[in-house]
Amino acid sequence: MHATTLAVTIVMAVIYLVAVRLIDFNEKEPLWAVLLVFAGGVAGAVVLLLAVDSAFLELNPIPGVMATELARFVGIGLGLATLTAIGKSRGYSEINGLMDGVVYGVSGGLGFATGLAFAQEVLLPVTNVLGDPSIAGYGELALTGMSDGVFGALIGIGIAAALDAKQQLQRSLAPVAGLAAATAAHVGFDLIGKADQFGDAAQLRKWIALLLPVAGVAVVAVVALGRERRAITEELKAEAETGAVTTDELDVLQSFFRREAMYFGRLFRGDFRGWGALHGLHNRQVQLALAKRRVASDPDESSRTASAGEVARLRLVVFELKRSLGMEAPEVVSDTSQEQS
Repeated sequence: MHATTLAVTIVMAVIYLVAVRLIDFNEKEPLWAVLLVFAGGVAGAVVLLLAVDSAFLELNPIPGVMATELARFVGIGLGLATLTAIGKSRGYSEINGLMDGVVYGVSGGLGFATGLAFAQEVLLPVTNVLGDPSIAGYGELALTGMSDGVFGALIGIGIAAALDAKQQLQRSLAPVAGLAAATAAHVGFDLIGKADQFGDAAQLRKWIALLLPVAGVAVVAVVALGRERRAITEELKAEAETGAVTTDELDVLQSFFRREAMYFGRLFRGDFRGWGALHGLHNRQVQLALAKRRVASDPDESSRTASAGEVARLRLVVFELKRSLGMEAPEVVSDTSQEQS
């Protein structure tokens, strides 16, 4: 057993997760939710290696990749299904659009990589005559870990697109498309990146093979972040009347640096409870904007009614968080469960 490999895999997973959370400018997903999907990815990998011989995965490239991505899909899907169930019980969802799909997908993909390392190094250890990885081996682990995050992101995008879809056909096809994209990217990474692994250009080919799907995920992230920013700007202006989002708070939500400065200020003072509550307040305010956008754009009346109920519930949560931070907020809220805009 080589504990170093497992430790390096975990450290790299943490680094990549932190990077993805920093990229999610508008609405940072709760740590517990990210870890839940991460755990789903771990479970998917462990089940895969317990059910399928690792030799089969190595010696049968296409079937091995298909089995791997199906297991990753199931792990991420399980995590997101659990989040969806929790959201229904609370009256609002933690999954709000494609950017959330990217974040949770990367989390599940990195969890899958960690689960593979755990299963290979702890549950089903194989003697490695070469010993623990060298510096070059750590670079290979970093590259492989990134690829697992990217493949997970493609799956997460597909599932998030299904949850956000307006038509049943789109809901059915989007997860399949995400799985197919992850499988194709994985096959491409293996064929292009792993061919002639010891040649002078091997490392460059591996990066090129990975950067192609990375570019696709990046495009989705940029578009999704732009949509979120427009929703924040357009949907929260009217919330000054309800007290959910004041004009100054809207300015803060539109400025990444102002928000980070506020978070750092709380941490610097040792106010960890306030730091968590402030994060929660900003997240719920952004979720309020996205829920209002769904009410305005959804053509299905029953879906609009459900989204309107989510808007009302999010306002209540925003008021509760404001009071916990010592901010002014209405004590009583009228029944707006039938609100349509």
